[in-house]
Amino acid sequence: MSTWLSFVITLLAALGAVAVVLALVRRRRPVGDIEAEQHLARETIARLQDLTARVAADVDEHATYVQEINAELSGGEQDSDVLTTVQRLIDANERMQKQLVSAEERLQAQARQIESHAVEARTDALTQVANRRAFDDELRRCLSERDHNKTVSTLMILDVDHFKKFNDTHGHQAGDEVLRGVARVLRNAFSSAELVARYGGEEFAIVFPGVSFAACQISAEKARQAVATANFRFQGKSLSVTASAGLSELLPTDNEQEWIRRADEALYASKKAGRNCGHMTNAERTVRLTINDPAAVAAQTAAAEMSVAKVGDEWLFEADTNELFTRDPIANVSSRPVFFDDLIRRLAQWRRGGAPLSLMMVQVDGLMRVATEHGPTAAATVLRVTSQIMQATMRDMDHVTRLGEDTFALLLPGAKIIDAHSVSERLRAAVQKCRLPRRAGAAWFTITVGAVEVSNGDDMRLILERARRALQAAIAQGRNCVIAHDSTGAPIVRMVPSNR
Repeated sequence: MSTWLSFVITLLAALGAVAVVLALVRRRRPVGDIEAEQHLARETIARLQDLTARVAADVDEHATYVQEINAELSGGEQDSDVLTTVQRLIDANERMQKQLVSAEERLQAQARQIESHAVEARTDALTQVANRRAFDDELRRCLSERDHNKTVSTLMILDVDHFKKFNDTHGHQAGDEVLRGVARVLRNAFSSAELVARYGGEEFAIVFPGVSFAACQISAEKARQAVATANFRFQGKSLSVTASAGLSELLPTDNEQEWIRRADEALYASKKAGRNCGHMTNAERTVRLTINDPAAVAAQTAAAEMSVAKVGDEWLFEADTNELFTRDPIANVSSRPVFFDDLIRRLAQWRRGGAPLSLMMVQVDGLMRVATEHGPTAAATVLRVTSQIMQATMRDMDHVTRLGEDTFALLLPGAKIIDAHSVSERLRAAVQKCRLPRRAGAAWFTITVGAVEVSNGDDMRLILERARRALQAAIAQGRNCVIAHDSTGAPIVRMVPSNR
């Protein structure tokens, strides 16, 4: 494909992205939101107009220059003059190509910025789940599917119980942290097929497109219970809340407002019943959610496990973990919630056509042995040294957290699997060469690494599970090595270290 054609295609894509932003602006929004979005659209169009004008000027200048050279070639110069003129023509074409490449890169950057804004416009800033706009769009889509294909969908509204009292007791910052935590619980309770949105204040909404109430009631109630059993940590405190829920199935005669109204009625029934429970309502009656049927529980649990790989909620909310704040106090790395939010954001960017993304899972070999033989201080020293070496090999955009007592995760935006393997091997070699301070007791230690690159179908749980499988494969090979898996789970690279 020629550079000029590539530039034109990129320009058309950028203009298409502008059209998306303009379409969003036309939706019914508060005046302040509309004005801000209109301002963004005007700025974007102005930048594109300026860029295309500059490119057009460059092309005109190039065309004029080429015409002058062509006239010289037609003048019948000597062979040496012809060669010089041809070289000038080649140089002019190279300059034009570089200018087009530079313009295309600027256009691509502009398109990425537009896409990012479009996504941000549909994401709740506090909880990082879908916002009311995305929720409204999903409801309209479900109604359209019902009208055209006779599909049934289900809506769940979940309300954090006594949240005003919680804020009065613990403060609004603690309340914000709990809302972020509730969003994480819900986001990880469902697959990417369901939409989790912040409905307003302390209310969340989950849309089950194409799913009947009978098919989703168990997973819905289990998600509500997961909120009630989660521990949220804030400034040394372990906080907890309960939640009430209401579900309604989309009926043939429902519009958006009627569908929401019946879900609200079911939610009110849950509050009237004492809160910390869920109800479902249809056109005839309201019933309480229960999961007493063992066969139904087993069937729906099996179906959920087939569609969404589990990674263990202990990595999200552990009742016995130390206070994490936004940093891990032992290893001085990001807390898991902060890391998971970044991972979800990076996955969303990748799905929109963004840069490659890889994930490393790093385990410190024999950490429990170090703790047993040399004490907890020695084990903490090993963790800190591991963290320091990891951070020394990281770029500013990379992100590390501690998943468990002896396990780290390292996120590598922009890295393909071969790049992740190279980083993994450099890290493994650096750790192997490291000599610990005398107070650590142990003289040296090693690490084992599994690495994967994001692939189609990955959500947060699945990519973590794939990385854990790669790590387990490396452990099975004898530790102190690196294994990278491709999208099918097959090892593509294995490095066996030399003997010490």
